[in-house]
Amino acid sequence: MIYTKKVMKEICNECGKSVKFGSGRFVNRISDFNTRAYRKGMGKPYPEGDFICEECDLRINEEILKIKSA
Repeated sequence: MIYTKKVMKEICNECGKSVKFGSGRFVNRISDFNTRAYRKGMGKPYPEGDFICEECDLRINEEILKIKSA
């Protein structure tokens, strides 16, 4: 069997900012295990990104809480 290594795109799929080591967003980045095709279908602005940065995760969670409390 031949195994290929998946190259991860270390950007946030919400804002497009880097989450690479040294960016200041590396430690708190969240892996997005959805496929790129699925993220594209969800309307993600940067579907090639394999992570969500902490700032975007907090913003998304705040939006969800607002919807639930309405």
